[in-house]
Amino acid sequence: MEKTLELVLNNEKAVLSKPKEYFDGDYDEKVFVKAINSMKNEFGKKYIMEKYGEYFKVGFPIWKRLKVNNIKLPEYKYENYFESLKKEDLEVISKYDFEGSHRKFILLSDVFSSKGGYYEINDERTIINEYSDEITNDFYKVSGNLTLIRIIMNKNFSDNTARFIVEDGANLNIYNLYLSNDNSFGVSNLFLWVKDNANVKIRDFVSGEGKFANYLGVKKLGKNSNVEINPYFIGGKSAIFDLLYLLKFVGRENIGKVKAIGALSDEAKVVFRGILDIKRGAKNVEASEEERCILLSKDSKMEAIPSLLVDENEIVASHAASSAPIDEDSIFYLMTRGFSEEEAKNSIINGVFEPLILELSKYNLEGLVKSALIKYSK
Repeated sequence: MEKTLELVLNNEKAVLSKPKEYFDGDYDEKVFVKAINSMKNEFGKKYIMEKYGEYFKVGFPIWKRLKVNNIKLPEYKYENYFESLKKEDLEVISKYDFEGSHRKFILLSDVFSSKGGYYEINDERTIINEYSDEITNDFYKVSGNLTLIRIIMNKNFSDNTARFIVEDGANLNIYNLYLSNDNSFGVSNLFLWVKDNANVKIRDFVSGEGKFANYLGVKKLGKNSNVEINPYFIGGKSAIFDLLYLLKFVGRENIGKVKAIGALSDEAKVVFRGILDIKRGAKNVEASEEERCILLSKDSKMEAIPSLLVDENEIVASHAASSAPIDEDSIFYLMTRGFSEEEAKNSIINGVFEPLILELSKYNLEGLVKSALIKYSK
């Protein structure tokens, strides 16, 4: 199983503290029986039965950073989960597992998903998946060219997990569009295993007023691959976004970049954790991360926690972070060109999100970003 942190030095391993856990509000055995009985695919049943053996032993985490100490799961429902799974598919899925933001939420998706599928992409394809207050789990094996758009509308609770194998020479573009309501809580866990000469571009857009834990991990197994991750976020009221991006370099001559930018108003807060983990033998890699937050009120806040773990000499790596109000000189410059102060501020913020808006316009989805900007950039 892929761990987020594996701190080992001279055969000595660091002990990482775990958050306290609770079991109140969890699904009981009756719901598990219902989940098993809902499935017709025997390989799918075997998969969730094996995962349930671990699931019921693990509690939900008490996350202080998100101010979460209780949970209300949605009523279990079944639509279509791993019904096309074959024996060989199950063998592949079982090899690829990860810890995520917390193991409980990965297992929750493994066992109690309402829907999810096993996708093999060997051609050029665009897939749009929409979720609303659902528990889902997907597996993608990409050897062709895939553009995946995930739209998550969270009103109360959601938990969405996805695993990706990006084969030699494959191209993968992912757009994660997450929109949260006030008082909602959501978790998203994605992990990618990237092989030789693959190209991956990921655009995350997180917005709203709720609490959201986002985990995105990438393990670069091969060589000459390129991974580019651009997170965008905008929130208001008492929103808390806990965003973690992990790039784990194992192979040689790979490039991996994380560049995040966003804006917060009211009492909104973002905790941004970028981890660049360069293993011994990963020579000639380029790794960088950058976070920038525009604070639109005196009570909004960003906590940047960059981590650079390097166990190899022949590499180039860097990280940077900043949070500040909108630059006054930029506002003044636009005002000298006829903008009002409010128009100048809005123009600067809109400019931050313009690249994402242009990309989403190809799929007629730019309105999701524009609506959030209108609501939270005042």
